[in-house]
Amino acid sequence: MFCRRFLPATATLAALLSAPGALTQQTAAPDSSAPPPATKPEWTKIPVQPASATPAPSVSNFSEIKIPNFTSCSIADLEHAVPELTHLKPESDQSQLTALLDKIGVEVVQIANKTPNLISHEEVLTVRGGIKSRQDFSFLVLQHATRSLGRVFDEYRVDVRTGENFQTDMVEKATTADSSADPTSLPALTTASQSVAHSEDGPSSQGFVNDWLNFHPSNRKQSEFRYLGKQKIDRHWTVVVAFAQKPGRVPLPSKVYFDRSLFQVFMQGVAWVDPVDFKILRLRMEILAPPPGVPLGQLTSDVHFAETRIADLPSPLWLPREVVVISNLYGDVLRETHTYSNYRLFRTRSKLVLK
Repeated sequence: MFCRRFLPATATLAALLSAPGALTQQTAAPDSSAPPPATKPEWTKIPVQPASATPAPSVSNFSEIKIPNFTSCSIADLEHAVPELTHLKPESDQSQLTALLDKIGVEVVQIANKTPNLISHEEVLTVRGGIKSRQDFSFLVLQHATRSLGRVFDEYRVDVRTGENFQTDMVEKATTADSSADPTSLPALTTASQSVAHSEDGPSSQGFVNDWLNFHPSNRKQSEFRYLGKQKIDRHWTVVVAFAQKPGRVPLPSKVYFDRSLFQVFMQGVAWVDPVDFKILRLRMEILAPPPGVPLGQLTSDVHFAETRIADLPSPLWLPREVVVISNLYGDVLRETHTYSNYRLFRTRSKLVLK
């Protein structure tokens, strides 16, 4: 899931699209009968050096990007920042917000409790500078319990063609830096996320499958929320809610690795929710603001969820179907589309051999 070495470039960047509070490293290792998962959880990484040989422009010449706060900006500014909201029927009355968040939270808790360890096929299509490429991975979502942190969802990827998994020393450094956080201040249900540098072999963006945990009741205190109104998507009405993380409330924020330094970064997003069962149908995430001095013009993930039936389970699960990730660094735009199929239960087997 991660690369092992840094680029010798003058600037490297890796950014997280994390669920509420990146967790200090905890992994659940499958046995040797299954493909070995990558040892560290999810992240989003962005190749920095443009495809051409032209040197990257100076950071000092890069104009600062202004991103509106989704929970406080005008509807006009919000529609400009999130074009998918163009046909929103806005609602200024926030009296329904708490009840709506409670109902979404109940559904999130149920989904979290029902989600077992899973494996699926992940196809990653990348477009950058007019050049297209494809990668295929075995994608694992593993859930395990910790004594002080409740349940943790971890992501792993293994290259289908080579069997290679991905890891980087920078991930371990970021994890070590976070290990001083007070465990009692962490949410009861979270996901572990890490940063990485560019890999020639691994996928260029990861760490978005658990973004819905921002709406878990134990994580709500980390963000501001706003009821935006109603909107029809895919010929169905939805209720639309925005959130923005509170920098002082997120115990382990996402991090950007740029020019050999780590920078904190906070997230915001828009969720389109079914008004009947309160499942999140679509979730668009965006950074609140680029860290000072980091020429990151955009880092967006757009997750589409769908009901998924899995053999041996009596009821369907609610899982990601497609994720589009777009990054813009120095004006160099990278677009990746992740498509998931063939979800199935992930089981481990062990055998005791006596000699």
